[in-house]
Amino acid sequence: MRRPDFETAVSVKLLHTDRGDSVFSAILERDPHFLSWNRMSLIGGDDDYRRFLPISTGHLEWEFYDNPDWPKWEGTQPEHRTFGTAVVSRSGRAGGASIARDGVQKFADLAIHSHVERHAMSNGKLSAIYEFLQRPPTWYAYPKRLIDSLSVRGEWRNMPSLGLKLRLLASGYRRKDSRISQEVELIEIPGIEVQPITDMPSEAFVAAAEHVWFSVRVLLMYRFRQYLTPLTEHVSTPDTITTTRHHVEVEPRREARDFDSIDFFGRVDDFLAQAIPRLATYRDQSGLLHAAAWGYSASFGTSVLDAQLTDRVEAIERLVSVYEKTSGLDRDRVSREMWKPIKSALKSTVDDLDIAEELAGHLKRGFASSPALTLQERVERMAARFSDQWNEEDRGLLNGLNDMIAARNAIVHGRLVENIERLALERLRAQVIFERLFMSFLECDGYYSSGYAQLSISSLKRRLVGHNDR
Repeated sequence: MRRPDFETAVSVKLLHTDRGDSVFSAILERDPHFLSWNRMSLIGGDDDYRRFLPISTGHLEWEFYDNPDWPKWEGTQPEHRTFGTAVVSRSGRAGGASIARDGVQKFADLAIHSHVERHAMSNGKLSAIYEFLQRPPTWYAYPKRLIDSLSVRGEWRNMPSLGLKLRLLASGYRRKDSRISQEVELIEIPGIEVQPITDMPSEAFVAAAEHVWFSVRVLLMYRFRQYLTPLTEHVSTPDTITTTRHHVEVEPRREARDFDSIDFFGRVDDFLAQAIPRLATYRDQSGLLHAAAWGYSASFGTSVLDAQLTDRVEAIERLVSVYEKTSGLDRDRVSREMWKPIKSALKSTVDDLDIAEELAGHLKRGFASSPALTLQERVERMAARFSDQWNEEDRGLLNGLNDMIAARNAIVHGRLVENIERLALERLRAQVIFERLFMSFLECDGYYSSGYAQLSISSLKRRLVGHNDR
């Protein structure tokens, strides 16, 4: 009988800094909708369980056991190491009248978080491939000449300032799992490939490729309005090949959502090749840029207008913060040097007033720092830098910034926004303003949308005018 491909027996070494290494028998298991091993079960007798107890912390490091007695191919065998991290999800042994004390049974379940395979090699080339789970609807990773293959790769796009090139790819996985289906299912997993176009050390290439991968996740999260879940990272250097698998579940089949049809014109690979070098100049602000793109994309994951508006305004605020930090701007109306004598004079004036000491203390604390610009003023300052590249309709949206921010503030402070059409208008305004600021900041104004959001705003404005007239 054919052995199922969703479980296999191994010997695994658990690594512990204080108690050393321990070898256990285990079964690797792959649950439905996973493409690689995602669980590990330790098996053995009572003695094995007692050996496991002292090291059964929540987080474990593991490694496949290397059998020194196994015959080598032609007397040698290249180095091959498989290791990773796991979390203990359950442990314990069953007992009873029909269970022998030294009986073999499963005594621990481990959820695998990372799974790394490292092969030694010679004369390899520098390359990095990153795959992720979400399947964007417009991922055209096809060469000029179509080939009959499960895996396809697009055309290279150079990034000279980084010394790298990238291209889109799509890898086909044939999945046949009798637990969920009798048919063979073809799953197409998107990804990118990065290679150098100039000579560089292996360490420098790996670091640069990691930064490119992070930038790709930020840009695709904005482009496709959904969070990207890394699946596989395959990095090749002249002496090693390292494959890291992240154990996450493949999205089950479902109906397409409205926003799966993305309102964005332009090739994905061209957009990435143009925007990534720009992001590389702001590497120290990558976390805040990621948070801005995440807030924007998260707003499309809910149908609640209040949540959409607050997510998008907060995304705008994070993006403005990145712009200020990269432009050497601050939020103070008066510089700190100029504010110091003003602060002292104001405190002296408060001391001369005949008011309660507690109230005077509150007033003095209010003079500790210079008055800050409002969010509206900060957005207008950033927009002034780029809005000359916008069309008239987009520039006109800035006239309603105060209404947009007031609606968001009403929501976060628990006040009611009575007119739902006003809420719908302001969340669309926040969407378009973020998109224009984000694309201008990346110097990618050549990529545009259909203008459907602007048309919806105009329609809502006309309806609101009619409502106010009544």
